[in-house]
Amino acid sequence: MATTTDFSSVDINMSLGETHEFQAAKNSYQVDSTFPSSTHKAVGIYLVIVGILGTVGNGIIITMFIRFRTLVTPTSLLLITLAVSDLGIILFGFPFSASSSFANRWLFNEGGCQWYAFMGFLFGSAHIGVLALLGLDRYLITCRIDFRRKLTYKRYCQMICAVWIYAIFWAVMPLIGWGRYGPEPSITTCTIDWRHNDGSYKSFIIIYFVLGFLVPFLLIAICYYNIARQLSVKPVAPSLRSAICDQWANERNVTMMCLVIVITFVVSWSPYAIVCLWTVFESPSTVPSVLTLIPPLFAKASTVFNPIIYYLTNPRLRMGIVTIITCSRELPREVIPVSSNPEATSETHESI
Repeated sequence: MATTTDFSSVDINMSLGETHEFQAAKNSYQVDSTFPSSTHKAVGIYLVIVGILGTVGNGIIITMFIRFRTLVTPTSLLLITLAVSDLGIILFGFPFSASSSFANRWLFNEGGCQWYAFMGFLFGSAHIGVLALLGLDRYLITCRIDFRRKLTYKRYCQMICAVWIYAIFWAVMPLIGWGRYGPEPSITTCTIDWRHNDGSYKSFIIIYFVLGFLVPFLLIAICYYNIARQLSVKPVAPSLRSAICDQWANERNVTMMCLVIVITFVVSWSPYAIVCLWTVFESPSTVPSVLTLIPPLFAKASTVFNPIIYYLTNPRLRMGIVTIITCSRELPREVIPVSSNPEATSETHESI
């Protein structure tokens, strides 16, 4: 029996790895008909706003650490890496997706689609991995004081390298045949091609869901729960307060940080996880249209959240951020670590 397709312009000699939807878009430059033009323009405006806010926010964080080296601790290396991953998501994402949204179609052909999806998956995986490391870092320093001298600059650099290797591994897999990248139904962005749910896609998504989403989420939730519980049962001694969490040792600050980080993680990345798992067990055609649009919007919003979390929950970083914003030349005296600071002593004891 002959099969029919909604894309009459599909070339029967499609290149390996291209979806019918992408071949049609490439050959006919068709405009997306799934969503109205007004929706695409609203998405484009949203992406521009998120891109500007995320660039400014994460740029301030990186500038702060570059300008004020006294704020750089081993833990700060994780914050810097998180800001870099967020900037990667923004700079390699919103200029392409926003312009395509305004045009109602993907503007950068197949090569651009593969590059865009690869970079998004790379920096997104690194983002999640660093969030998990931050949770583990806060747990070890707050609840396992005996580990403090073992958490050196060298150790943190090793953990950061491991996260990037991990992220590169997962981002490369769809390029070499385990799963694959392709356009989303709106034809304005590209990601893991969940509409081509063959056995390769299903095995990739299930394993990545467990190792790339579920395990980091459980690690973050468990670590911050134990931090809040530890501080509520046994408050930190004043002599160790500066050594723990850069003034995050205040119970109220830690509890708020726990809640905010877990909520933002779930809100930002759950839509992608839901859609991908849905298409593992059900036909991609059963995914509601609105659910095909939400995941990239929520994931990109995560790049704006982290600088805000730093500002609200960390008094020391808040003063540094204010100093950068106000173009002041020097940090407030209370922000500068003194030689008697246990954190400074322990963290430089075995530095690189």
